[in-house]
Amino acid sequence: MKKYLATLLVLFFSLPSLAENSVQEGVIEKAEMITSEVGKDGKPILGAVAGAGVGSLFGSGSGNTAAKIFGGFLGASSQKSTKKIIYGWRYIVKVGEDLHVVDVWCEKAEKKCTGLAKGNDVYLINDKEISVK
Repeated sequence: MKKYLATLLVLFFSLPSLAENSVQEGVIEKAEMITSEVGKDGKPILGAVAGAGVGSLFGSGSGNTAAKIFGGFLGASSQKSTKKIIYGWRYIVKVGEDLHVVDVWCEKAEKKCTGLAKGNDVYLINDKEISVK
């Protein structure tokens, strides 16, 4: 029983390494720069409401009103947008008679990178990546 269980565990953990990799030769038919926005939008209204709520816990009378206003301003200013534009390239790669779409993103956000030109010979790896021949 122990040998059977051990064999099953070895097979289970080695299955991902047995997955087939495919490398095909192709030619870039089309190359175009693409962009995408990543990150989160700031929510200044929610920040202001939360800040005013916390501010209402302090002081009394006009001091409480001032604390609410200050908390609202502080909460709104803390909710800044962290959106960034990332750049990349979309390639249409012809392998035999088939066309494959592959998106390749630049290493750093907000920085453009050079791409490959139409007609370049490439390797298509697992239908997701390309490498220059």
